[in-house]
Amino acid sequence: MDDLPGLFSTVLKEYSDISHFDGSHCSDEFNTLVRNACLDCQQAVSMLNRLGLFSKNETIDDLSSNDIRYLYILLIFQRYLILPALYGYFLSQRNDERTKNVKNALSLYSEFLDLCSVYGFCQAHAQEQTNSAVHNREAKIKRYKEKKDLEENLKRLTIYVEQPHVDDEVKRDYHSTLIRFWICLVKDELPTLKQEEQLLSISPEQLQEKKEPVTKPMKPFIITRDAIQAAVFGAGYPSLPTMSLDELCTHQVQKGIFPSPKPISTDKVPSVRRIDPSETEKEAAEKKAAEEDALEDADDPQRLLKARQWDEFKDETRKGSGNRMNRA
Repeated sequence: MDDLPGLFSTVLKEYSDISHFDGSHCSDEFNTLVRNACLDCQQAVSMLNRLGLFSKNETIDDLSSNDIRYLYILLIFQRYLILPALYGYFLSQRNDERTKNVKNALSLYSEFLDLCSVYGFCQAHAQEQTNSAVHNREAKIKRYKEKKDLEENLKRLTIYVEQPHVDDEVKRDYHSTLIRFWICLVKDELPTLKQEEQLLSISPEQLQEKKEPVTKPMKPFIITRDAIQAAVFGAGYPSLPTMSLDELCTHQVQKGIFPSPKPISTDKVPSVRRIDPSETEKEAAEKKAAEEDALEDADDPQRLLKARQWDEFKDETRKGSGNRMNRA
């Protein structure tokens, strides 16, 4: 019993050093701190079990102020036990060691909560479990607010506890607040550890067995409008011809779609009359001029009236004074 208080103080100091460690968690210095803390916690728990300070038949009122603090060792031990496994898993990928440490941590979590429920710090762990998402969310929010309040109380009580002469009631309040603070932390970490345990319990062989069979790809469907458009405009990408026009005609004739071409006789060559468009236009112009001359010689009254009106229009209208697009 004489060495337990000193060992407990050492464990608390080691936990503070690890919690506020600023370096890399993969460094040798951090791993050494965690390894030493695990050994000290294991020794403290062994001494606590030999002394038999706690019993499930007692309540919190039956414990002295100095004995309450040793209940905290169980939690510190499991916290240090899981830390090397957390960071060792990322370094060496030792899934078997990780599984072992997670199971040990869950066992110590349950033992700590059961012991705290016996002494009235919290309700029984089995009674708090529920599958309601709304209830779990409300409980988590409540624990978060409670943890903030407990953290503020711990900062205030730590100042009094570190003084040389401290009242037993202050010590009792400090250690009780410390236990309740860690109860909130444990309840927040339990769901994550249980999910991790389920994942680690699945072997690679089981993962391969649970793979879904490869299904055949679904047959693509085409909208009617797209099908008609593709039939008219093509598939939408340039394509190279596979046969010439002569080969296509020959192929269609063989199928009976096109009629057979008539043979061209070379015996009689029909005469071809070539027509020059310029000569036709020239003949039409000459014919029109002859008609005008004939009308002029015959003194056609309509033609004379039209000619006079045109001369009067040219005399009265200045050249270039036509439609000027409404401009002066």
